[in-house]
Amino acid sequence: MGDYASAGVDEEREQAAFGAVMRPWLEKTRVAREGVAVASGIGSGSFASVLSLGPGLPAVAVTTDGVGTKIEIARLVGRYEGIGVDCVANNVNDLICVGADPVAMVDYIALDTVDEWVLGELARGMFLGADAAGVAVVGGEIAQVASLLAPRGAGEPVVFDLVGTAVGVLPAGSAVLDGSAVAPGDVVLGLRSSGLHSNGYTLARSVLGGRVAFLADQLLEPTRVYVPAARALWAAGVAVHGMVHISGGGLLNLLRLAAPVGYVLDALPEPPPVFSELASVPAAERYATFNMGIGLCVVVAPADVGAALAAMGEGSVIGRVVDGPDRRVELPAAGLVGRGDAFSDAPLR
Repeated sequence: MGDYASAGVDEEREQAAFGAVMRPWLEKTRVAREGVAVASGIGSGSFASVLSLGPGLPAVAVTTDGVGTKIEIARLVGRYEGIGVDCVANNVNDLICVGADPVAMVDYIALDTVDEWVLGELARGMFLGADAAGVAVVGGEIAQVASLLAPRGAGEPVVFDLVGTAVGVLPAGSAVLDGSAVAPGDVVLGLRSSGLHSNGYTLARSVLGGRVAFLADQLLEPTRVYVPAARALWAAGVAVHGMVHISGGGLLNLLRLAAPVGYVLDALPEPPPVFSELASVPAAERYATFNMGIGLCVVVAPADVGAALAAMGEGSVIGRVVDGPDRRVELPAAGLVGRGDAFSDAPLR
């Protein structure tokens, strides 16, 4: 106990399996419609895939994500509204990272039996998330698949999974925001998270054990919706070089930006109190799994820092972009250096 793998999530095997047996087939797929092309897809590192619809037309971005085992805490205490918010937030927060303005989403709920009250709470949560993001939930699917889900005992709450798919629009002529404009000397701004958001809950539940119900208020705090902040930046004309949703993978998600640079995050704020409950998890594992208090990073030139912070009405400078021999994320206060998908306390060479 104390690391993601022993808690039951083998990310290394997941990535290897995707690369070996799924990606080769999926990359063979193509768009048959003339004039429509994949501008950013599998293997790009982008937070969403982008389809070009042709010259003079907007591009369309699409992404999909779920809520994960945070659902188990919701089931434990009978509170479901917040994870409806999570489903929306997880998706729209990814769309803005490619420069897309979210417009709509659909949901998929797989459950063992229909529970009207639970479905109503999920729908109310999705409304709250969609309202915050300014998107419409235009449809979805409810699938009764009891034989595919873990059986439950008498009196236990409904077993289900919740997933969403969201669509956004990039203005005609605009390039995909992929981080290729990020350069040494740029500044990293951080927007605070509200808690764990929706990532790392398998590890958190394993570590917290019987304290989960006691900490349910903090653990079920919904994921923040960062769409208003992104729209404010665009409206103010701020030249954003990169935008990163700090979700699964923690601050290592900065390395999904295309530029061959490094990041030194030497001014991270104190994370919300819930993270202190996870102090038994090694620091390298915590920072590679959880957001540790930062839910969104925005990279801008030094001259644009003031305008960016004023437009968003929140955030702070948490670090800078550096040149270097390899792509890395340095956390001086924690004594960690991250490369690839892991942090370590090994010194820089």
